[in-house]
Amino acid sequence: MIKFLFRFSVLILTAFILLTIYLSYYGLETNKFDNLIKNKANEVNKSIKLDFNKTKIHLNVKEFNLVVRLQKPKILIINNKIDLSKLDLFLPLKSFFTSDFMLERVEVAFVKNDIKDLTKFSSAFLPKFINNRLDRIFVKGELEGEFIIPFKLDGSIDKNYGFSGKISNAKIN
Repeated sequence: MIKFLFRFSVLILTAFILLTIYLSYYGLETNKFDNLIKNKANEVNKSIKLDFNKTKIHLNVKEFNLVVRLQKPKILIINNKIDLSKLDLFLPLKSFFTSDFMLERVEVAFVKNDIKDLTKFSSAFLPKFINNRLDRIFVKGELEGEFIIPFKLDGSIDKNYGFSGKISNAKIN
């Protein structure tokens, strides 16, 4: 009987380790959350639409959270498209056991886009007079980079967000 329990325990432990490795590297592809994510993102600002093909869920063992990766994400702002290379949503695992599903942080990376897309994006958030100044400052060029946006427990954006990026072939007034 002890031999059977030992083999059964080893089998369960091996299965758990293999499942953890599989979820960490390959993830689980699903489309069950697609409409929910699109609807919630589009509720924030009516002039901004989030579009993507599919969703993959990965397990991040280091930080003990789930990473929801949106495949081929795009942001449509007032009929202008901004291509993104990455849009990852980080959800803590402990939120699945409690009633609150809170985002821990969001990482958004974008490929080379026209620098004028910055003013298209900022028109949804900034007052018109500031956006007009930005439009006059940036004449041409390409912009690529990554945003890291952490969230507080109440759902608001935390103050220690970050941006790293590169501007190339730019002409700035």
